[in-house]
Amino acid sequence: MLLRNRWVILSIGMVAQVASVGAMFGVPIVLPQLREAFGVTTAQAGLLAGIPSFGLLLTLLLWGLVIDRVGERVTMALSLLLTAGALGVLWIVTGLWTAGAVLLLVGTVAGPVNAASGRLVLVWFAPHERGLAMGVRQSAFPLGVGLASLVLPTAADAWGFAGAMSLPAGLALLVTPLILAIPSAPSAPVRAGPAVTGEVRQAVAEPGSPYRRWTIWRVHGVSMLLGVAQVTMMTYALIYLVEQQGWDPPAAGAVVALAQIPGAGGRLLFGVWSDRMGDRMRPVRWLAAVATCCLLLLAVLPAVWTWTAVPLVLACLSLTSWHNGLTFTSVAEIAGASWAGRALAVQNWLQGVSTTLTPVLMAAVITLAGLPAVFAVSAMFSAAAIAVVPLARRRPTTGEGRGR
Repeated sequence: MLLRNRWVILSIGMVAQVASVGAMFGVPIVLPQLREAFGVTTAQAGLLAGIPSFGLLLTLLLWGLVIDRVGERVTMALSLLLTAGALGVLWIVTGLWTAGAVLLLVGTVAGPVNAASGRLVLVWFAPHERGLAMGVRQSAFPLGVGLASLVLPTAADAWGFAGAMSLPAGLALLVTPLILAIPSAPSAPVRAGPAVTGEVRQAVAEPGSPYRRWTIWRVHGVSMLLGVAQVTMMTYALIYLVEQQGWDPPAAGAVVALAQIPGAGGRLLFGVWSDRMGDRMRPVRWLAAVATCCLLLLAVLPAVWTWTAVPLVLACLSLTSWHNGLTFTSVAEIAGASWAGRALAVQNWLQGVSTTLTPVLMAAVITLAGLPAVFAVSAMFSAAAIAVVPLARRRPTTGEGRGR
């Protein structure tokens, strides 16, 4: 049966993620139409655009508990239906406060799809292929943002803000029956395969909550530390090229967009590498080390040789995004099927905290030391991640788990 094919199931989960991403992060893309719809200033519109992310932080940990209690399929279907309903309410709201309340609701109900689809990878894929599968799954976020950027502005010009946001609502409704049609996976404990080694293997083997041990906390910490550099590059790369290097905004935007190609490809390649070498976190340590060097070079080298700015921006944008699939896979494998929903929700929540606080920190850095200094500060966080990565003595990779 087609719906029992794990790659088809992964594709369905990705479509659900695209719908959720469009609902959560599509608002900033149609900011002019939002201003027109509710008669607000640019500053007020910016606040409205950030409200869904705040709603996500409020409820994501509770959603993780729901995922582990009722399963990923029911949770994703419920989230998608509630998201579509909340977006539909935008047709009838007229004021600033009511719009803010609805967007807060969107954030509170749209959040669990990412964690739930990660649990799908855990239960449907063997250990030797989870790195690739999670890398593919993680590409749903840039894919969702990219599709929203292409489609929503045109839709907003034609149908207004509420009409544009009805598109992710419609996609959520379309994919819900497919989510419910996914068959149940065998409820067996996660086996420690060749890509679950060292401290991670020991954590999987021990029963009970994974949060009684340090390993999963260290993976969360690595993800947050590396997230600082990732968010910094996403936030300031374009303005750096414009203000420091004299580029026109469209040309600078093209450079940032170009970096998304190796950014997505690198996640897949590193996922495959982790599957082949039998380790998730060792590649993360290498990534942290290389990213630290590149960020330091970006902070100082373009002041001497201007031509180095663009290659270094491209390298840093790519390198700082490649760890995501590996850390998500590691968290899911450490937690096991019975705790994966909660653990991935915690992972998303902590990343949300990092995403929220990083621009605040870097704004202070820019005020005190100038824009290039944010890259040096980001390098310090990446260097700290090198020490936090949980590693143990490597074991020879066997063929266990292959051929499933």
